[in-house]
Amino acid sequence: MKVVFLADVAKGKRGEIREVADGYARNFLFPKGLAMPATPAAIKAAKVQSEGRAEREARQREELGRIIQELDGKELYFKAKAGAKGRLHGAITSANIAEELSRLVGIEVDKKRIELDAPLHSLGSYEVVVSLAKDLEARIKVVIEEEKS
Repeated sequence: MKVVFLADVAKGKRGEIREVADGYARNFLFPKGLAMPATPAAIKAAKVQSEGRAEREARQREELGRIIQELDGKELYFKAKAGAKGRLHGAITSANIAEELSRLVGIEVDKKRIELDAPLHSLGSYEVVVSLAKDLEARIKVVIEEEKS
């Protein structure tokens, strides 16, 4: 039986038109509202919806590309108290970096997008990767300087 998926499930993505077993469609997909029979009207609506989704994704990707270009090569400076050997009293985390980037660029950058193996505990300069999408990355430089008290 041909169905149009209304939500993402194991056998298909939202808007996709696929052939599934009759029992699977009647007993699982239709009662839960996850799919509907692939009538000509439903197929046409799914195509219009997928075209709209593709257009939105293209605009979003273009915007992310612009943001990545803006971020690439930026330098962030942090002042922190440090001990005798340059060890920080605390740490600079991905949340600190994301907050500073958000302030600098003017858009909200999620801390999960900052690829940092471990918090930064020492004075110095570090290269950090900001990944806003699967293959869109920017490399920024994080400089930690000693705060003079």
